[in-house]
Amino acid sequence: MMVYFMPYYKRAKLLYAFIFTLLIAFTPIANAASSAVHIKSADLLANEDSYALSTDFDIVLSPVIEDALSKGIPLTFLIEFQLSTPRKYWFDDEIITQSQYLTISYHALSRQYLVVRNGRQQSFANLQQAKEEISNIKSWTVVDKKLLKKGETYIAAIKVRLDQTKLPKPVQVEAIGSDDWNIASELYRWTPVIAF
Repeated sequence: MMVYFMPYYKRAKLLYAFIFTLLIAFTPIANAASSAVHIKSADLLANEDSYALSTDFDIVLSPVIEDALSKGIPLTFLIEFQLSTPRKYWFDDEIITQSQYLTISYHALSRQYLVVRNGRQQSFANLQQAKEEISNIKSWTVVDKKLLKKGETYIAAIKVRLDQTKLPKPVQVEAIGSDDWNIASELYRWTPVIAF
């Protein structure tokens, strides 16, 4: 009886190994097709009485998201910034938290992509130009120098994510548990140079 099943067992084993190899081989392709945000750099720059955030990140939208955008569904991204003082034996001491919304949408009549930032709207001929605009933030005032102490070490952190609560209700339901709609960066942390 054991001899009879042995050839089938070997074939099944080879088939499973082949399927596993295919899954490993195509995983990067699947990941490349999903949406993501990658923060490339962030820095705090001193002004006269405050610090301003400059950051640069990439937004990758899957074909599903690009299609939804082209059908009139706006995408609102939330940028969250936090400055804190590290503590050895307790949670970091939060100094300030700031947030900013950026919205990208498609206007079918003009065939242009619209970007809204701080109440100001700009239009772009294609999606790539619109993504480049929202991916580059310059001189966003985030912290008053009066809140900082000389000689203190600070930790800055930034995160960018799609705010799913700003999506239309039917899309919010579709977005639950969907990798396509779960667009968020890792938390980007750094120790800024604070000068007085």
